[in-house]
Amino acid sequence: MTYRCGRVCGCSLLLVLALALPALAASAAGQGAFYLVSTGVGDADNMSVRAWRTIERADVVLAMQPEQAREKYAALLKDKPVYPAGHGLFGRMPQRLAVASAQGGRRPGPAAAPELADQQQQTRQIVRDAVAAGKTVVLLDAGDPTIYGPQTGYLREFADLAPQVIPGISSFNAANAALGRGITEGRPSRSVILTAAAGKTPNAPDGYHGRDSLTELAKSQSTLVFFTMGLNLPDVVAQLKTSYPADTPIALVLHAGSAARQRVVRATLESIVAQLGDEPLPFEHLIYVGDFLR
Repeated sequence: MTYRCGRVCGCSLLLVLALALPALAASAAGQGAFYLVSTGVGDADNMSVRAWRTIERADVVLAMQPEQAREKYAALLKDKPVYPAGHGLFGRMPQRLAVASAQGGRRPGPAAAPELADQQQQTRQIVRDAVAAGKTVVLLDAGDPTIYGPQTGYLREFADLAPQVIPGISSFNAANAALGRGITEGRPSRSVILTAAAGKTPNAPDGYHGRDSLTELAKSQSTLVFFTMGLNLPDVVAQLKTSYPADTPIALVLHAGSAARQRVVRATLESIVAQLGDEPLPFEHLIYVGDFLR
């Protein structure tokens, strides 16, 4: 009796498995995933272990500069296909730049709009086809992709794919470490404001005119951290001096996270412009203003 029941149960189990296998295979084939992965900032060894493992198992990769990515992460990318991700491809800025140029602005000419649309469509197809085929797609970005990151538009564009963000060391983290101070230890204020100083300025990127003008941000005398992006330092210093004492410390962290190139320039609001003189600043630099630097 026991033997018979075992045979019947065993046959039933085999039948259930046989019926389930096609569904399991179809499910496995549809388990693609899309990741926005931070590679950290500066040197390659600033990448997190989680980011490394995610890239390692990727089937398809997108990068802002594919050739540079291949060179820097050769051990990880190997023979994986790496496609151009563009810069802010699905963000608000490229679309607005195209509109501005059509109206005769200072931006690229009318060809920018169809070229943008073509690249967007090609990228949609690459990502969606790969995920539908059960593949893992990774979009590479540096620093913290969610702080003034150009690729956050991908998260909106592919929201239905439930994209995951793999965090990493940002230029903010690396610059904090380079300064070697507790940035929340200012005496007038223990708050820290991250800004691009774009609100209500004549040269605001993308025509942005928000409420976060530098004059308003400076009123609390909180620690300010500037993500520079073409910021005009003399203009910023002049505005800051209307709210901060002239002897308020300022620090510029250049190439944060790069062991060979990282450098910190320290001064005060009164002295920084003269101290730098005509020295050109690299794109990769952050500016800190606040009492915590004393």
